[in-house]
Amino acid sequence: MERFEKKSEKMNIPRGAYVAVKQCMKIKKGEKVLIITDQKMNQFLSKSIEYVCKQQGAKTSLVNIKPLERNGQEPENEIAKLMREFDAEFLITSKSLSHTKARKKACESGARIASMPGITEFSFTKGGLTANYNKVKKLCLKMFFEIKKAKKLELKSSNGTDIIFEIGDYALDIDEGLYHKPGDFGNLPAGEVSTSPNDFSVNGKLVIDKMGRFGENIIFEIKDSFVEKIKGSKILEEEIEILGNKVRIIAEFGIGTNPKAKIIGNILEDEKVLGTVHMAIGNNTSYGGKNDVQFHQDGIIFKPHLIVDQKVLIKNGEWV
Repeated sequence: MERFEKKSEKMNIPRGAYVAVKQCMKIKKGEKVLIITDQKMNQFLSKSIEYVCKQQGAKTSLVNIKPLERNGQEPENEIAKLMREFDAEFLITSKSLSHTKARKKACESGARIASMPGITEFSFTKGGLTANYNKVKKLCLKMFFEIKKAKKLELKSSNGTDIIFEIGDYALDIDEGLYHKPGDFGNLPAGEVSTSPNDFSVNGKLVIDKMGRFGENIIFEIKDSFVEKIKGSKILEEEIEILGNKVRIIAEFGIGTNPKAKIIGNILEDEKVLGTVHMAIGNNTSYGGKNDVQFHQDGIIFKPHLIVDQKVLIKNGEWV
């Protein structure tokens, strides 16, 4: 574990760093702030966050950890313990710590946390992190109230997606990007409404346009929320072979709500794009589920057609 020293030279801080620190996390003077990163990430981004935090008068620690191998993998015990000692945290890592026990226990200890796995400089300068998060919140609430009492959902797209599933058994989460209270948690850039589908309810064919390092145009044949067949990604098949069949469970359904986010081939940014939807496999404990595996991977559908209890909410990627 390496602690970075503050550099004296003047930095050209991107807009997204100010939005993240001041609007999204509302860092205050005297707060203890932890920034976790690793060497696979652009170090300028974590240093920009550190700079603005210190401008705000926060007691800021920037820590460099060994890169994790997969999303949802637990960090070392030393890091997990450290995460329970701060008021606010920015997790700027190459693999996501969102769906880990370490992150959950840190929130339970009162830390408010922004998880930013794989974030790029584009997000800081032109993309989702430059949004006005009060507007993002309004869009989140609009979609939340459309689906909060929903039962049956149909998801289709021109790429061949045709699935039916149910929601309502698990928490419906609004990730509007405003994490001001102890225990608050979400992604930055933010902008989604998400939940875990009801157990055994997902059936049909899901065609994912992009799934990070696992590739594009990946086909899932799903029965009772279990991905029976995967076509188009040998890398994903090989990883699942190592991790076991619990990884094959459909874990999340989400709707993007950030008008500044753009499709750039980065899951963190792509899944927030207004008009997209995403689904994930693996760990669903963040929503109250019991599929506790060290893996969670989202896949994006760019121009979905979403029908909720026979009402069309999204048509070809446009909110109706």
